[in-house]
Amino acid sequence: MLVDSADIMDAFFERYRPKLTETAIGLLTPNVKVLHYPKKHELIKTNQTSGYAYLLVKGAARSYYLHNGTEINSWFAFENEMVGSLRNYNNLPSRETIELLEDSTLLSFNVNGIKPLMAENIEISNFINQVIGEYCLYLEDKLFYTHLRSARERYTALLAQEPNVFKRVPLTYIASFLGISRETLSRLRAK
Repeated sequence: MLVDSADIMDAFFERYRPKLTETAIGLLTPNVKVLHYPKKHELIKTNQTSGYAYLLVKGAARSYYLHNGTEINSWFAFENEMVGSLRNYNNLPSRETIELLEDSTLLSFNVNGIKPLMAENIEISNFINQVIGEYCLYLEDKLFYTHLRSARERYTALLAQEPNVFKRVPLTYIASFLGISRETLSRLRAK
């Protein structure tokens, strides 16, 4: 079923209507677009600066770093999750590549267009700060769990937080994310 771009935008802003007035929505709207990209499309590339952040409406994405020629997966995102690089938000080149794992529909946010609005409109500023704060909490939790849990505990936590991850993400990427070999992941799954 094809969904009209206007319907996607309306659904997004309706979700945040208690936090954003019509005035704020009117200011944000010219800086938001609906995009459709195929699987394997790279939204953000390592060592490049992007002026955009994205909300996954439909689809899945991963973030990875290259270390000695090996891809190290750092997170996965699914519907209704933001994807982007905080470094890009600060006009710095990204250290990560963000690649789509499925054909995806996204809302694209022009960060460079939204930043000046944050200085003008407290609602927009609060909203963007909330989104960034949620992303920072996610990163802090990931660091905590990655460094203080065993492989089994990391596996169990991932399964609890994202039960469909094994249906939508290749095992090689999941093993990399968990910091274990694919063989170890297979053993954990078998238990």
